[in-house]
Amino acid sequence: MDLYKIRNELNMGVPLSNIKLRVTDYVRVSTDSLEQKKSLNNQKEHFYEYIKSNPNWTYVKGYIDDGISGTSDIKRDNFMKMIEDASRNKFDLIITKEISRFSRNTLDSIKYTRELLSYGVAVLFVNDNINTALSDSELRLTIMASMAQDEVRRLSERVKFGMKRAIKNGEILGNDMMYGYKKDKINNTLKIVEKEASIVRKIYEMYTIDNLSLTKIVKKLNELNIKTSFNNKWSVSTISRMIENPKYKGYYCANKTHVVDYMTKRVDYLNKNKWIIYKDNIKVPPIISEELWQRANILLNKRKKKINKKLYLYSNKIYCKNDKSLFYRRIFRKNNKDVTWVCSGYLKKGKKYCDSPNIRESELNKIMYDLIDNLNIDFKEIEEILLKNYNYYENDDTNKKEKLENKIKYLNLKKEKILELNLENSLSNKEFKNKNSELNNEILELKNKLNHLNSKNKINYKQKLNNKINNINKEKIINLILKYIEVYKIDNIINLDIYLNYKNEIYLNKEYKFKRGYDTKSTKRYNVFYKISVYFVDN
Repeated sequence: MDLYKIRNELNMGVPLSNIKLRVTDYVRVSTDSLEQKKSLNNQKEHFYEYIKSNPNWTYVKGYIDDGISGTSDIKRDNFMKMIEDASRNKFDLIITKEISRFSRNTLDSIKYTRELLSYGVAVLFVNDNINTALSDSELRLTIMASMAQDEVRRLSERVKFGMKRAIKNGEILGNDMMYGYKKDKINNTLKIVEKEASIVRKIYEMYTIDNLSLTKIVKKLNELNIKTSFNNKWSVSTISRMIENPKYKGYYCANKTHVVDYMTKRVDYLNKNKWIIYKDNIKVPPIISEELWQRANILLNKRKKKINKKLYLYSNKIYCKNDKSLFYRRIFRKNNKDVTWVCSGYLKKGKKYCDSPNIRESELNKIMYDLIDNLNIDFKEIEEILLKNYNYYENDDTNKKEKLENKIKYLNLKKEKILELNLENSLSNKEFKNKNSELNNEILELKNKLNHLNSKNKINYKQKLNNKINNINKEKIINLILKYIEVYKIDNIINLDIYLNYKNEIYLNKEYKFKRGYDTKSTKRYNVFYKISVYFVDN
């Protein structure tokens, strides 16, 4: 619509209902409750009749977000679709119940009403009597939106206070979806569901007695078509959380998480030492014994320690040039097929601290593969690099072995010393027994480590080296020759300074263009530009 013309007509006293407009509506409720569903239907019917009853208005199908919070705009698909349609001139006016339905974030309310006005679209907040086509609307909108946002904050504080009181009173928190139990809301207890409880016992037995891995347990449960509480397939993380959950041994457990920010609703998991946990077989009847739970958790922790943190191709190799922070690998829900590398400084402290660009792994792979294709790879040099690495590991194992042997000799000398003190009556028999037992345990542990190293040394490193060379591919070459990458942005171009430990006459300084986004109504495709510079770093 012609906003200037409409504004003049409104200022002259012409009612909004007398102006010819294409009108749509936006409706949202924040939960899936029956009461909210009823409210949603009432709002839809009311706005449909309200718009259709005006002969000067043309009805445009409305937008609905069902059971979605108003604190975050990104999660509201139909809201974002409405903004997109506004940019395509599909309507002139949006009618909505109140500001809290539109957004409970003051900045978002102002941002989107301004954006809509730039497209020639006004918003009428019926209950708040605010029409953004009028020049004084933004001041009133700011005040009302701030009140709506503060109501969210106060509600969050009330919920937190209620949770603390509930925990203090030993109330069972959470929903009714814990596998093996059903919540008795009247008596505030958990009741065992025997059909599910038998599966829980079986899981603990498979893990401890049958010595099956989490992966094998998951495979077995899914093959038997046994479903979780949410009627989903089992996963390793689900089984792991089940084994760690102290409720299965009859313990009350709460205060495991806390909400960091009421606006973003970000939840952090607290350390186990901050959990509130105590034995309560009445409110939480045990499904398994404490001994079995303890045995399973000792085994779980032991296996976790053995599993090294998974390293990816670019782990510890991408740095931010601005603040020297490492880039972390992240998978975002919008596109699980691709992963992104993001500056850790940005993740921890936000955009004000660091505005480095994110790097899509698929884009980086194409750049690196192209780089490998343009290098004159001499496989003899690659063999030398591999050999150097294996020699390092062999030498490192030898050094570790010597240190362990020296430590064992030292502890044996200590044993002789305390024996002399005991014979001289300078050390009581009880003290001698305790000290001697401690030293024996320490020596046994060191001998186990030494045996492990000796078995490692039996590996044929040359044979392993030959296997590596025979199976070499681009990823392995990247892993061998890539030292690190520095990332920074100049004039919307992502710059990558790539440092290699492989000397070559060809040094690429090249630009790349990639398309991101999707051809959908809610997301536009856009171009991303890279500029790379390659350098050699001597080891």
